[in-house]
Amino acid sequence: MFINAEVVIFFLLVHTLPGVAGEDEGVCQVRYLDTPIAAKDGDFIIGGMFQIGQLEYTDNDNGTKIPVQSCSYSGISEWGIQKAIALRMIIEKENERFKKDFNKTLGYEMYDTCMSSAVTGRISAALASNKKVIGVSGVDYKEYTKRSAAIMSSFHIPTFVYMFNDDELMTGSMYPNLFSMIDTEVKEAEITIRFLEKMGYQYMDIWYHKYSKDMAEHIFNSYVKKVGCGRITDVTSKDHIPRIKQTYNETGGTPSRVQLILQNSASTTRAMLKEMVGNLGFRDKIYILGLSNGRYSYLDGYTAILNTSGHNTFILPLPDLLNVKMDQTLKDVNKDWRQVKKRDYIDNLYQKVQSYRCPKDRDEPKMCRLTSWIPYMVGGVKLVLESLHAILTNMVVPVLPGGTRCLMDYKTKLFNQIVNENQTLNVTLEENVTIPIKMFNKTINTGYGIGVYKTETQTFRTLGRVFVDRIEVMNESLLESISGYNKTCSYTCQPGTHRRFNRNVQYLPCCWTCEPCKLHQYSTENDTNVCKACDPSMSANENHTACVLVPEIYIQPKSTTFIVGASSMPLGMSMVIVFGIVIFRNEDRPVIKASDPGYLYMVLLSLLIGYPTALIPLFKASTTTCSAECYSFAIFATLISTNLLYKCVKVYDIFAAAKSFSAPKFGLLLKRTGQTAFNLLTLAITVIILLIDSYTGSGPSWAFERYQEEYHKSWYLRCTSINSKTLVIPIVLPGLSFLVTLVLAFKMRKFPHNFRESLNIFCATFVVLLCSIMFLAGYGFSPPEVRAILRAIVVFITSTAFLFSIFIPKICILMNKKINVEEERTKIREGVEKFSSGPGHSLSGVARQIIKKDPV
Repeated sequence: MFINAEVVIFFLLVHTLPGVAGEDEGVCQVRYLDTPIAAKDGDFIIGGMFQIGQLEYTDNDNGTKIPVQSCSYSGISEWGIQKAIALRMIIEKENERFKKDFNKTLGYEMYDTCMSSAVTGRISAALASNKKVIGVSGVDYKEYTKRSAAIMSSFHIPTFVYMFNDDELMTGSMYPNLFSMIDTEVKEAEITIRFLEKMGYQYMDIWYHKYSKDMAEHIFNSYVKKVGCGRITDVTSKDHIPRIKQTYNETGGTPSRVQLILQNSASTTRAMLKEMVGNLGFRDKIYILGLSNGRYSYLDGYTAILNTSGHNTFILPLPDLLNVKMDQTLKDVNKDWRQVKKRDYIDNLYQKVQSYRCPKDRDEPKMCRLTSWIPYMVGGVKLVLESLHAILTNMVVPVLPGGTRCLMDYKTKLFNQIVNENQTLNVTLEENVTIPIKMFNKTINTGYGIGVYKTETQTFRTLGRVFVDRIEVMNESLLESISGYNKTCSYTCQPGTHRRFNRNVQYLPCCWTCEPCKLHQYSTENDTNVCKACDPSMSANENHTACVLVPEIYIQPKSTTFIVGASSMPLGMSMVIVFGIVIFRNEDRPVIKASDPGYLYMVLLSLLIGYPTALIPLFKASTTTCSAECYSFAIFATLISTNLLYKCVKVYDIFAAAKSFSAPKFGLLLKRTGQTAFNLLTLAITVIILLIDSYTGSGPSWAFERYQEEYHKSWYLRCTSINSKTLVIPIVLPGLSFLVTLVLAFKMRKFPHNFRESLNIFCATFVVLLCSIMFLAGYGFSPPEVRAILRAIVVFITSTAFLFSIFIPKICILMNKKINVEEERTKIREGVEKFSSGPGHSLSGVARQIIKKDPV
């Protein structure tokens, strides 16, 4: 059999046990560490390790405290003494049964750990060295438990403790002999969660003792935060009661309907209830006590407080072992120990406790309180003894050659029967009180009765029993009455809304307001804490329950704007066509000849391009429409400005040549061939510039764009300038031509040419100039949806201005039947005569003859 090094070292340290203190020693203040506080020999011995005194320390020469080989009892743990006395009582009572049934005696050997890990190791080695020890009531402090269990496990000695809340202690391979007489906190937490799920409670405030912190946090993190919300606060002692009010002040909201109190102290629990009901004014609440602190004997004190305010419900768990009425044990423990014959050192200690802590005065001792650990300690001892009784009854331990049986086999069988075989043993704790005990995951598996007290009827009834794996409800009507409460002070937040909490709190309160999701946010589930944001290209629908593509804004074909524009374009083009037909049929008239039919046809061609150009911006913007608008506008501007410049240069050159008695300077340009070449040249230059702009760099300067002012807002489909610098280049030539035309037309505004045609050109170009200035000034400040309309209006006004200023006067003359051809020529000559005879003019007779002969 393998024995670890720690065990060997401890055996080397074990001394021969000295005698037991007698009754004449009185109350000792110190004792040696290896001395049992109580011992009795027998065929089978139950060991005990209890925390009662404290290890003595002394100062060395350097002032450092070092432990000495003695234990001080200046401060005594009453609970440890009670457990030791109860263990002795059990052995003495069971000894009679074992003598009668098997002629075997029971003994005990108990030590004080002196609240020291080192002492715990030494006395563990002492117990392990005694072959008769078949079971040990272990120390309940976690670090000491590990030290003790590491030694006991090598000798297969079953060791039971009050409880252990440590994953390492739960590991069967490391501590196979160790088991707990109370559920682990994780197990208690899981049982509590099953109960809360059955009740449907999702919103609660949790108040816990520091020893129940792991259980409280497990319930809060594994259940409350997942299904609801609540608060969790440490209220270990009465000094922490102000934390209840402080918690609500800091977290906001109102107290939850359910108050889960995981408190180890009954007096602190009562103080908490007084604070909640009395000072804070809680009404109509559900108070649930933790599984490990439910006690039927405490019920009257709790309900007296709850009866003072509202219709409260008090749920009290009743653990089987904890609520066993150990009247005889309590009576035995509370004897006047001054009258008891002292057999062990423990008698001296307990007499001191009775005379110091329990009585009102030293001469009249009163009943000491019985620690709640006693039933579990008694249950553990009797569990071992019941298993031993079953083994002896069945004689399952093999006989050795000498006729004896190996005590180690007894220890192994004991542990297997208790833990590995999962047998249920009926343990009698007091007269007529028998409880079936079964180990589950190395902890005792007893049920919890659930009692419910309602202040409305002031009745206490049993709801059922709860286990780690199930809940047995025995009173369905009671279940319905306590699970039918409104679980929260808020309504369910529907999809499209979210819960609004105070963001300064540490834990989410159970009260909230439902607020609609903000713009461009949505939620799809009930009670969403945070709405989700839509993709930048999308926006929330009207109910904020989903994201949809944001609308695209452009001029709809059914809109009034588009209908007006689409109607105006054919009207303008029709006028251009009609004017072209009229001019073609009247080419021989002087008013047409004077203007040059070729020039008029080119202007009409320009306007025939201009009117469709005015309609293009009203179409839905796309790459095609933007390119078409750019090309058609550039061609329109080039043709109209080129021909107007050509006309003004021609007129100005003729009058200038006549004035100086010389040939025109631009004689070649005045011919039809020159006119055609001039138009083709300027048009070619414009087209080449446009092609270079489109196929070099980052693409055309005037291009399609989906514009969004802000995320989630509507997309504007528009044609816009991608590069303002290169965008100017295609319109530089038309712009210069237009400005030169404006200057020449202004200088020629009084020329008698063809019924003052130069004045009409000047007026038209001036109107277009004003419109262009207004357009450029307001275009940058206009909303995206208005800019396309502005472009269409400017092009339409430009086309219409030139159409009316150039052609309407001529159409009026041609349609005036009172004026014949000779009268037209006469009016033109009269105008020349008047112009030549006016002040500041000095045309010679020859010049006048030239103009009269060919008035242009």
